[in-house]
Amino acid sequence: MISLPVRRVLIMCALFMLGFSAAYTANAQPTAQEMGAFEAADCVVEIPAGFTADCGTLTVPAARDADGEALPDAGVMRLPVVIFRSQSADPQPDPVIYLEGGPGGQALDTIPLAFEGRFAPFLADRDFIMFDQRGTGFAEPALGCPNFTEWSLEVLDETVPLAALRDDSQAELVECAENLAAQGVDFSNFNSRESAQDLDDLRQALGYESWNLYGISYGTRLALTAMRDTPEGIRSVILDAPYPLQIDLYAEVEAGAQGAFNALFAACAADAGCAAAYPDLDQTFYALLESLNAEPVLETVTNPLTGERYELAYTGDAVVAMINSALYITELFPLLPQTISNMRDGDFTLANAIYGLVLASLDAVDFGAYIAVQCHEEVATRQDNAPLNQAAVNPLLQAYFDAIPNNGDGLTNVLCPAYSAGAAAAIENQAVVSDIPTLVMAGALDPITPPAFGRATAETLSNSTFIEFPFTGHGASVSGECPRSIALAFLNDPQNTPDTSCVDAIIPTFQLPATGALNLAAVENDTFGIAAVIPEGWQELGPGVYAESAQANSALIIQAAPGTGMSDILALLESQFGSEIGDSTGTYQGGAFTFDLYELSLEGLAVSLGLAEADGTTYIVLVQSLESDAAVLRDALFVPVMDSLRAL
Repeated sequence: MISLPVRRVLIMCALFMLGFSAAYTANAQPTAQEMGAFEAADCVVEIPAGFTADCGTLTVPAARDADGEALPDAGVMRLPVVIFRSQSADPQPDPVIYLEGGPGGQALDTIPLAFEGRFAPFLADRDFIMFDQRGTGFAEPALGCPNFTEWSLEVLDETVPLAALRDDSQAELVECAENLAAQGVDFSNFNSRESAQDLDDLRQALGYESWNLYGISYGTRLALTAMRDTPEGIRSVILDAPYPLQIDLYAEVEAGAQGAFNALFAACAADAGCAAAYPDLDQTFYALLESLNAEPVLETVTNPLTGERYELAYTGDAVVAMINSALYITELFPLLPQTISNMRDGDFTLANAIYGLVLASLDAVDFGAYIAVQCHEEVATRQDNAPLNQAAVNPLLQAYFDAIPNNGDGLTNVLCPAYSAGAAAAIENQAVVSDIPTLVMAGALDPITPPAFGRATAETLSNSTFIEFPFTGHGASVSGECPRSIALAFLNDPQNTPDTSCVDAIIPTFQLPATGALNLAAVENDTFGIAAVIPEGWQELGPGVYAESAQANSALIIQAAPGTGMSDILALLESQFGSEIGDSTGTYQGGAFTFDLYELSLEGLAVSLGLAEADGTTYIVLVQSLESDAAVLRDALFVPVMDSLRAL
């Protein structure tokens, strides 16, 4: 089987993402047996191969009084739950329950895409529980805004500043509120206080004496609320990318993002290779924004999950949105300087790939739930505190954030009145005080919950450990082996500070243009029974698939397919590429085989392919790179690999 390198799609719970909804009919007279009951049911999503999971539905009161008692006339909500079983023969009795971000993030929808890469390591010692919070994903009701998503896709090719679309975008969100209200949705029932009670209902319904809370982004605010309101049964807590209650989020957004942009530019300037390849990156970036605001560029962008293609107008606002979104995802950091530099030179290949990930996240958050929660407990209780991050915001960034429909006065004066979510009690704006063992994790380049949020969170948690991870974005625990290992060590011994020595080894790395100066080293691959050369330092990402890192655009495939002819290999490759390969461009006599050569371009990525058939086996050499690197890598990599390839 041919295996091609695929850039991993991480669905993170960014603050300004979108979602979709499901219809809802309230049950006005729930029975006592329904309240807090868990019923086994079929899984609502596909469980990845190799994992065992039990699924079901938790029925909870739609609303509770000040003492947490159900209000029967409010009806019920139903929350889908997936319990992944530990891979240990003798697992610990206290599972981990994951709290998704957003607010409004869909937890269960990410399972087929991301569970194995993000959460599988937690199964070594414990069960791992995921669920859709009220108002999200497969929960009943789910407060999504499909009209807003559709409109957002329709205006991608508009060559106007984002501010020119703000009134229309807010109108779509107001229409969403009207649609949901017509279905019987009471927006005041969607908030962290109610969700924290749901959590405790779930723990009791599943029969756990204690468990461990693990939240990322908004999930940390939910965890903090549970630590305050329902601390019984909480053994330990991991707060990753903390969003503490006392923070005035909307006073922080612009300066926090600017701080992350500044940190990226500084990291490049401090790296000799990056500084030489992309000098004065900050100046290049802001000049690019001005250029694109004056003369937008139209490009075709593909959603990697659906394959749908869209015309996108790269304005300055679109580039700010793209880089800001990329700063959530640590794995994209090495690509960002080259992305900015290439856009300046008119090459949008990398930008299009990153923007494709933005499109893939359009259904990651139910936007009605986001607005309801934020209006209820953030806008209604805000105190206009001075921002913790004091970075001076560039006017070009400020213009983007001013135009976002769910930010600033647009949220306060337009959306919140439409959603009628009510006002939370003053306690929802006060720091949570607790002595529950807590690990607080923050990424140094996180654009929405910067390290200052983590430090503020830890100040009132007397039994907490705060760790800042360099060159890391939003959600450190799913961004690398070091933070993940620290999280697992903490779960096994929350009363003691975990070993953090690996943090010092996290250093910035950047993808640089190909120069032709590749040092090649001999390698043998027993899986395919072949030997060849690969660049020194390149990793084997999969059988016969090599690259400098999982994020690198340049990749090398060296494989052998016994019993398969070249025509079958070509057909298989065409099905994976979604494109015809075309006729051979010639032949090349390597050291042991004669190769038929093929060249093709796939959305700005160049592919050089060599196929050789001998003794019933087809040998494959494939080099993928940016178009700008293709000529260099053909001579420095593609040809030497064909010269060196031999059967063992």
